[in-house]
Order: sequence, then structure tokens, then C-alpha cells
Amino acid sequence: MMGLSSKVNYLRRQAADILDIIYPPACGLCGQPAETEDRLICRKCWDSVEMLEAPYCLECREFMPDSLTCPHCSGKTIAVFSLGYFDSTLRSIIHDLKFNGLKPLARPLGDKLAELIMAGSKTPSFDMIAAVPLHYSRQYLRGFNQAEELARELSRALGVPLVEDILVMTRKTRQQARLSASRRAANVKGAYALGENVSSLKNGSVLLVDDVTTTGATIRETARVLYTGSARKVTAAVIATAS
Repeated sequence: MMGLSSKVNYLRRQAADILDIIYPPACGLCGQPAETEDRLICRKCWDSVEMLEAPYCLECREFMPDSLTCPHCSGKTIAVFSLGYFDSTLRSIIHDLKFNGLKPLARPLGDKLAELIMAGSKTPSFDMIAAVPLHYSRQYLRGFNQAEELARELSRALGVPLVEDILVMTRKTRQQARLSASRRAANVKGAYALGENVSSLKNGSVLLVDDVTTTGATIRETARVLYTGSARKVTAAVIATAS
């Protein structure tokens, strides 16, 4: 016999199916029917994104299809997994996630990033996932940290633990999007520190998650802090990269 919880879930699915018939889910970008698993963005809009099929080096922007180590740059270069360039479609998706309160978008974005990470010939191994922190004042106004929501979905999709409070933001910075490339590094310098869970690093490999990278200033600064806390390897994952 079907238990109470099973009956409730069954009835919910039935109700959802009926509502989908009466009010078909529409794409939040173009308004057309969203016949996709996430039921938020239609396949046509997803297909319009110029997906990046391999990680790239944060310093020289060369793609690294077979390794997370750049053959051209010395030192601790950072490999970046990115769904695509910061074009009109990804710009709209990120805007809806951050400013229109559409947290459910983090799930399909996390799934697609996980697919990208696992698609290479050598699937990288991470010990933990960490999110770039948001200043508490901005998080209070927004209600959530979009990088943390994305990191949580990546954790689910990859089966890698999300470790919170490894990084903290020590001061409020100006919004990077409003600054010139030359001023972005200075804006975030010293704005991040190790948090209460620093012991979790333990010479581990960290997948650092943010929504967008432009010049790479935020990723470089947060990765630098993680390395001071004994991280062995830092790799980044973002939704979009500014071309």
C-alpha cells in the first residue's frame, strides 16, 4: 500500500501535471513554452548560449582541454570552468538569478556546469566546493548569495561537499561591474579572509564558485587567500566569462 508521504507526493505530481496543461511553463527570457527539465528557460534560449567546452587559464585565457595546468603560464595559474561568454542570454539569466529573486535558476545552471566539468577526458577530482562570499549588507538586501546557491547545486550534482565559511568578506567593496579593469584588483585587495572552517582545507583541492568573472580580480584574490590557508589546488567555476 502507498504510504501517506507517497500519496502526498503523488497528488502533488498530479496537480503539477494538471497545472502544466492549463498554464504551460513559459521561458523567463522569451516567454515561449519551456519544455525543459528546469521549466524555467526554453531549449532555444539554452541553445543560443555559446558554450565553452573546456576550462581556460585565468591569466592567458588559453583553453586547457586535457589538464588544469596551463602549459604557457608558470606558478599557480587558475583553471576556470565557464558555461559561456557574458552575452545577452547569460546576462539575462544571471540578472534574473541575482536581482529578480529567481533562486531556482541555480539548479539548471549548476547541472550544466557539472556536465561541463565531467565532460572532459580527465574528470578533475575536488575535495570540496567553496563559494565566493558576499558582503552581509548585500546578502541581506538580496536575501541570498547567488554564488553560494550555485555552489550548493554544484555540490549536489558532483557529489562534492560544499564547505561554508571557509572564506569571509571583511569589508564592503564597490561593485566590480562599475569599475574599470585597472581598478578592480585594488577594489578587492584585502577584502577577503579565511573563515571559521579554514581547517577544512587540509591541503585539499578546492572548486571555487562565483557567478561571473571579467578581469579575474575576485577569483585571484579569493584563491590567494585559500592558498594562504594551505589549499593545495584552486580551480574556479563560473556561469559566465566576459569576453
